[in-house]
Amino acid sequence: MPRYKDEETKIHLSTVYTRHSKPKRSFSLVIKGMMISAALLGSIAIGGVPAHAASNPSIPPTSAAQLIQANFEDESALVVNLNMAVTAIKENGWSVKRLTVLMDHLTAIEKKLSDTNSNKPSEGLMTAILEAEKVVASHGDDGLSTLRGENVSDKLSRIKEMVGMPSTLNFAVSSPVSQKNEVKIASAAKDEVTVYIDGMKQNFPQSALILDGSTYVPMRAIFERLGAKIEWNEKILTVTATKGDTVIRLTLNSDQAYVNGELVKLPVKARSISGNTMIPLRFVSEALGGKVTWNNTTHTAYIESAKVSDTGKLQNVDGISVKYGRHTYASRNQSEYDQVMKIVENAVKGYDESGFEGVYQKYYYEFLDGARWSGDKSDRSDRNRGLYAAENSIGELVKAGVSKEEIVKVDTIASIAYDLLRGVPDPKDGSPRSAYDALVRSPRMTDCDSDSQVFSAVFDAMGYNTLIASSPNHAQVYVEIDGYWYSIISGSFSNAGTSADISKFLKENPDRGIHTQPTFGAAISR
Repeated sequence: MPRYKDEETKIHLSTVYTRHSKPKRSFSLVIKGMMISAALLGSIAIGGVPAHAASNPSIPPTSAAQLIQANFEDESALVVNLNMAVTAIKENGWSVKRLTVLMDHLTAIEKKLSDTNSNKPSEGLMTAILEAEKVVASHGDDGLSTLRGENVSDKLSRIKEMVGMPSTLNFAVSSPVSQKNEVKIASAAKDEVTVYIDGMKQNFPQSALILDGSTYVPMRAIFERLGAKIEWNEKILTVTATKGDTVIRLTLNSDQAYVNGELVKLPVKARSISGNTMIPLRFVSEALGGKVTWNNTTHTAYIESAKVSDTGKLQNVDGISVKYGRHTYASRNQSEYDQVMKIVENAVKGYDESGFEGVYQKYYYEFLDGARWSGDKSDRSDRNRGLYAAENSIGELVKAGVSKEEIVKVDTIASIAYDLLRGVPDPKDGSPRSAYDALVRSPRMTDCDSDSQVFSAVFDAMGYNTLIASSPNHAQVYVEIDGYWYSIISGSFSNAGTSADISKFLKENPDRGIHTQPTFGAAISR
């Protein structure tokens, strides 16, 4: 076959093998270092980009924008990434996650400019920098300065100085409050609050934070984790939370709430931040009987939920008293459940991040700090292989803007589950069903069903939200991280989208389903 005339355009073929199904093959074009899938290429040809493209056999795939993977050594790819980050903020608003992605792309550009012999930028890069500067100016201080030692505006100014561009904008900020009095900025600066529930650090799409001297927490996220069901009435801007016989009603921009019909005066008004109803911290204990402790030095809230349900017993599911949501991990009786949880809880007590990714730990941390593999698979150096492994393992978490600390944590938790399953054989007859089959029974045995139950139990015990999805011949666990669900397959985290994405996918694919609903929060239906 003759060589391509244009060496900068290549075809990338890939094959995905899944248990009990035919291999799925696809191709992508790699143009000047950017990988563009056939699905995305087709959508561009007809003038649009689909909300989703095909990939994962059980749960919705990632968004089409995520199909473009940057070659960090190529300026055109850096420009594409920066433009996408700016567009995401313009279309979806200002958030810590989108800000982190923007900051990462600016860091990559700065590194590229520092490493190159010529700092003369292309017209596309200059335009992208100006657009980034405009969006930052319109939203104000970035709020990441305490995490990185600098903010977006400082980085933009430094990049412009490197390429000889004049400063055309000042960063006098516009108000972060819209005409509807909705706060749009969720700052990750000194006013952000860390929340623990029953000893487990919580991860919310909208962080708890301090505003005007008062501590606010996201009502839906907190109440659902405490076992309440949340309903929202858009017409009257009212939230209703129900747990057992307790009914709580609260209206936005009001300092009054009703608990079982009795008026409760709030210290400050409930307010909306980035589409999330935020309530004063102390109302949590007054509403649901939980105990709240506040550490003013570290800005940390400790919430202890009621340990029993309204009937005075643990949640009962099919005759089994369970600790996390309605998850029994397919136990057949109380004895099996208790034995499983004893093993899992002893395992998570040994949680230790020092062994994060073993011999490749150094390169994983480099990847988290922005380093990438060379793109040359013939380079068999430890560093290149380590960076390549990191990209395949945690790359989608990094792309989604998950914090370095959170990535290390979830990867370490996954390692605990893998260690529990290490060496357990698969009889390949479909008989293993439960975490008990994988961890306790004699002889121990496992397959995708029992693997998923073990992973669910481990992540549940560490305070995460999990579900198990099903297809005709496969079960797969998913863990919610910063509002998105991720599958964990062979050590790799794969972004499956939000609960709404999953629901949409189920409607379009009747042979797929939810075997085990989320640990907390609303059930996912078609």
